[in-house]
Amino acid sequence: MRGLIWNCRGVGKRGMATCLSDIISDHSIDFLGLQETLKRDFSPKLIRKFDPFGIFHWEWVPAVGRSGGILCGIRINNLELLS
Repeated sequence: MRGLIWNCRGVGKRGMATCLSDIISDHSIDFLGLQETLKRDFSPKLIRKFDPFGIFHWEWVPAVGRSGGILCGIRINNLELLS
């Protein structure tokens, strides 16, 4: 099982979606946690940039003001989300 926890300080930065997608595919990541996303909501379009094949289940905690925000993803076929 492989995971990534990253204080990314802004998930909407230029090139971040490509970087995350590459990391997920290159290292066969099973779970992903991004801190300091600075986003209140994640559109399906943005999620598809990270996960173009829909192999992850995504949950998030919205940012408050100009700080915070957490995005978590788990690979559906390897892990089970209980709550």
